[in-house]
Amino acid sequence: MKTKIICVVLSVFFLYSCTKKEFRNNGSIFPAVKLSRDFTLVDTCNREDPLFLEIMQKDLQGKKTPLELMQYYTDILNKSASHGVIDDKLDRLFLCGKTPQDLDGFYHGITMSLKTGTDIYSILEETRRNLGIGKEVDILQSLYGSILSDTSPWAGKDFKKMGQEKPMKFTAGFDMGDDPMYLGINSFRKDRKGVVNNLSNYVLSAVIDMERAPGTEDDRQRSWIDARGGLFLAQKGMSVDTGHPEKEVMALNYRWKNLGNKLPNKLLIDEIVEISKGLYLGKLYYATSVKYLFKDYDPGVSRKDYKYRNFGYFLLMDDTWLNEKNRLFPELAYNIGEDLSGKFTTFRFMDSPECRGIREDMGDGMTILHYLQGIYDGIQKGPGYKERYFDRLLDVFKCGERPDGINGFLHGGVVSFNNGGFLKKFNRTLLNDIYPAVRPFSPWTGKTFTLSSVEGIRKYIGESAGYYEGKNPVIIGTNTYSKDLDLSLPATAFIEHLDKTGMVVEYPDEREKSEGIYVKSFYFIATNAKSINPDNGGKEVLQFNYRWPEFHTITPDHLCIDELVRIADGLYIGQLLYSTRPEIGYDPAKDPAVYAYENFGYFMLMDDDWYAIRELIGFDTDQ
Repeated sequence: MKTKIICVVLSVFFLYSCTKKEFRNNGSIFPAVKLSRDFTLVDTCNREDPLFLEIMQKDLQGKKTPLELMQYYTDILNKSASHGVIDDKLDRLFLCGKTPQDLDGFYHGITMSLKTGTDIYSILEETRRNLGIGKEVDILQSLYGSILSDTSPWAGKDFKKMGQEKPMKFTAGFDMGDDPMYLGINSFRKDRKGVVNNLSNYVLSAVIDMERAPGTEDDRQRSWIDARGGLFLAQKGMSVDTGHPEKEVMALNYRWKNLGNKLPNKLLIDEIVEISKGLYLGKLYYATSVKYLFKDYDPGVSRKDYKYRNFGYFLLMDDTWLNEKNRLFPELAYNIGEDLSGKFTTFRFMDSPECRGIREDMGDGMTILHYLQGIYDGIQKGPGYKERYFDRLLDVFKCGERPDGINGFLHGGVVSFNNGGFLKKFNRTLLNDIYPAVRPFSPWTGKTFTLSSVEGIRKYIGESAGYYEGKNPVIIGTNTYSKDLDLSLPATAFIEHLDKTGMVVEYPDEREKSEGIYVKSFYFIATNAKSINPDNGGKEVLQFNYRWPEFHTITPDHLCIDELVRIADGLYIGQLLYSTRPEIGYDPAKDPAVYAYENFGYFMLMDDDWYAIRELIGFDTDQ
């Protein structure tokens, strides 16, 4: 939540980045393309190649991300009878892509297009072109585009790093070298109302040993996955494509006998490269040599003898792309599973008639985040609805439990701002109205909580630490920020230099880096306390105090005290309370009423499970 308004001011100083430039290509002039997420390409990529220039200067016009370009190509392929030059462009991007260095967990998948990669097709097509007969028609591409592209059952792939000994189990003792190896499996979605999708799953189950996805604790956020199957071993290696055997890729090998794959997947090797951070372009290569068609895979046989041919293109992406994926490919957007875990639908509330009423009000078939999103939508309907929906949000907060035992990193998000102080003069919730324009400038990702002691916090607030004698718990809290090459970059740079004002700025440890944290600032001390918001009726909360002078917190957050409650397992809601009497210096011994604290909004904190749901439904995201 911190830096939202600051980001608006900062953006003014970086308007120079919007200055338009032009590039000339083959006599045509194209405006310079400004991407919010850049490509990640190898240094050896031929950036002067005419086809590459056409991609970067013409095809990218009007697009903000590499995934938008991929959707553009996918749409063309699925409406065409042949690949035309699109496969050449995808091949060019593939050659320019980087070898993935580390893969872990689930990656969402999109099949861009299939193609007929057999030699007999190539011979027939070349003959057709030489004779000038008809138009090129790729039967496999046409069938996929017209029947399956809008309802493909494939959902993505899981990767799990293996130890040094385990690969031998699958490779029958063949030495795979020292590069890390991953055991992977494909995931499949099921549209319960889609006839073609259901039929596809039925056919796939005949050629892939698919098992229903278990509803384990680790996979509850993946409730859209219906089944898994198709094991593979993934490792860096050289491409099996004889057209570019020197290209290093991440090879996903389904061919090892002990993986148990059936035809045709026992002939398959996928290859992927990274084309943007967290976004991967893949190609499907099947061995087409009749001589080896029914023989077990032998890594000693040359790639040339196996006659690997490209049968299509696909995408993999991490969770940071999920919301954009759902926007660009809405027909393949995931649906929340019908058998949602109780974690996502069960409030952790105090027992009272008001709290039971909220449970009944939520109804069936939605998560608690859906419910909060509905409240926000109600607030935005206008002045006639605002008070009613804010009252409901206050009731949710008052029903929540004090969050004992909070620790580590939690993802953050905005539920709704509120008109406090002078903003009460406006009928509409002004901060909500401007927030969508501000959000892309904000690098805020959440908060960390570290259990400490009175002595431990002296480092940050000196003798003021004595105030916490006898209080429990004593927690050092931070706000966390990412560093991305997008509109939020200036704000991140600003935060990094706040130490010049005396504020605490620290960088994450290795564990925190894995959470996507780049820098930490806007520190606070948290402890259990009675709420200082009169509307909360003295409720027990976890209170975050930014007001200690030794923090040197900049305006306006030096006036801020946050309060937090738990409303579900792993999901928390907080109030942003600001003093509306800035002329009165902070003294914890004074009655909080002196400072006239008012509620300026609600924020949420959540664990990884809830974060996946939030991204899925697009609640407080850039899209």
